[in-house]
Amino acid sequence: MSSHSQISATISTATEEKLDRFTESQGLEKSFVVEQALLFSMEARRDLPNEAFVPARIVLEDESFDRIVRTLAEPPEPTEELRGLTRACSV
Repeated sequence: MSSHSQISATISTATEEKLDRFTESQGLEKSFVVEQALLFSMEARRDLPNEAFVPARIVLEDESFDRIVRTLAEPPEPTEELRGLTRACSV
């Protein structure tokens, strides 16, 4: 009995091209990369809440992306509500 099994999946052409470039540049087999990705994904799904996952195919408009970058670079001052929550959690 073999310790390996073959699966089939339909993926976008763009994802296939990324996989091809990645495996070639890293000198890895596609089957290894796919298996590792599946294992990491299943482990993350088991260990993290659903809110932690954002679909990988979400594409931000340039304006939204720029706003996120600006916010990360210069975070706003904490609100009074956040300060109160922080105080309550540190007691």
